[in-house]
Amino acid sequence: MKKYVLHLLVLAHVFSVPSLKLVCTQNLEHGLLTTDNVIDVLQLARLCDAPRLNLLCTRLIVKSFKTVAKSEGWKVMRQSNPKLEQELLESVVEADSRKQERLRKIEEKKIYLQLYDAMEALVHICRDGCRTIGPHDKDLDENQGPCNFPACKGLESLVRHFAACKTRVPGGCVHCKRMWQLLELHSRMCSEPDICKIPLCRHFKEKVQQQSKKDEVKWKVLVSKVMVAKKAVNSFSSSAAVSVPV
Repeated sequence: MKKYVLHLLVLAHVFSVPSLKLVCTQNLEHGLLTTDNVIDVLQLARLCDAPRLNLLCTRLIVKSFKTVAKSEGWKVMRQSNPKLEQELLESVVEADSRKQERLRKIEEKKIYLQLYDAMEALVHICRDGCRTIGPHDKDLDENQGPCNFPACKGLESLVRHFAACKTRVPGGCVHCKRMWQLLELHSRMCSEPDICKIPLCRHFKEKVQQQSKKDEVKWKVLVSKVMVAKKAVNSFSSSAAVSVPV
């Protein structure tokens, strides 16, 4: 069967034996399809009206394009069927673009999750206090256990820098600029500015009215992305809690 699988595929097509065509496709899928013969099999699959096999070949070519492009089958196909070569190259480019877009979205999601963590840590520091930093009316304990907020340590350093920086104007210091942005982002997400413990929360709420429409749109998009990340985290936490046996 293995030795004559391609011959049998042709016969199955000529004599209209779907079951035999299926068996041939399955054999090729499970070990007989390689980077060396994939171009020949692809062309045969198209001639024999075998869409499943066609798809399998295209996937293998896209996945192992560098290897396939060095095969003898590819060299012959370039000369005999340049249209097919162009089609395959377009498939490779399209697949690479989709991969890059997926990676971009993953990295983008990480950034929004980091911003969400920073918002949580900022509220934690300003409302409850953490070890050596927090409100004046809180008794801080630097020997307390590990903090549950992953962004707390990094944000603590940023807050200390912001408090001591001589420049501390928006755009004048990279670290302070980042802190200003975090404070404004919090303000835009905060629903209780009158009782909020975060510095300048109400100030940024009032500042919104003075911003340009373009800036306002940018902030709204950012807030919505962070809120989506927040919902995703909360949804995951709820699902994990439900799945834990009591």
